[in-house]
Amino acid sequence: MSVSTVRSSLSLFAAACAAFSVVAAVAVAGEGEVAPPPSLDQIADGVWVHKSYKVIEPWGPFLSQGMVLEKNGIVFLIDTAWNDKDTETLLFLIKQQFGRLPFAAIITHAHEDKMGGVSALRQYRVETHALRETNEDAKARGLLRTQFSIDPARRYTVFESASRLNFYDQNYYPEKRWFHVFYPGPGHTRDNIVVYYAPAKVLFGGCLIRPGNATDLGNTADADIGHWADAVRAVAARFPDAEIVIPSHGAVGGRELLDHTIALAEAAANAQ
Repeated sequence: MSVSTVRSSLSLFAAACAAFSVVAAVAVAGEGEVAPPPSLDQIADGVWVHKSYKVIEPWGPFLSQGMVLEKNGIVFLIDTAWNDKDTETLLFLIKQQFGRLPFAAIITHAHEDKMGGVSALRQYRVETHALRETNEDAKARGLLRTQFSIDPARRYTVFESASRLNFYDQNYYPEKRWFHVFYPGPGHTRDNIVVYYAPAKVLFGGCLIRPGNATDLGNTADADIGHWADAVRAVAARFPDAEIVIPSHGAVGGRELLDHTIALAEAAANAQ
């Protein structure tokens, strides 16, 4: 697909997004709840939270959040929307906000709410990256794997032209990088990673971190409950300057979300 074709597709999709927003905003009586359309909200300098929903019974529209980062005209996407259709809508919102598509996307683990839209990203030539284990599990769960696999045993980089952007290292060097991808060990899944944006002190905890109103760990089907608390402790120790914490499934908070998740994980482990 050529760049002109991508641009043309996005232009045509603007009208579709408008129509989709109207349809999604109105539920027809007797047909049940309708998921709201994706949204993009700025929470700090250079940081936006994207939201998408899937209707899951008995909860209704179920929120999943990801993150968008922008610095020096380069845009990065953390996680997709629930599906390709909503991810395409998200790409339109990003193009509308920044005048360009993301250069690359990082997937934080192999579940539908995080990588259900990988096909849409690849259609619009957004580079996709995830842990090697994420791509292994994606195939087993019927999800499309990313183009590139991150090896957690070595430094991994992506770059655009002369702008070399190191986004993963086993060690943390805040003076050299403006955002960081860290693997703390298994918790919500065996492959969960977090992303820290140093300039705004924002930590995207994804599904590893529970929202403040959570009373349990949520989906534990693929979890390592015994190690979950230690994984969060590792995140807290690696990023001591983090002030804003974004969970996947609830309100943005502060470092108290780390402590809250540790308490929930310890309680769950003790109950096993």
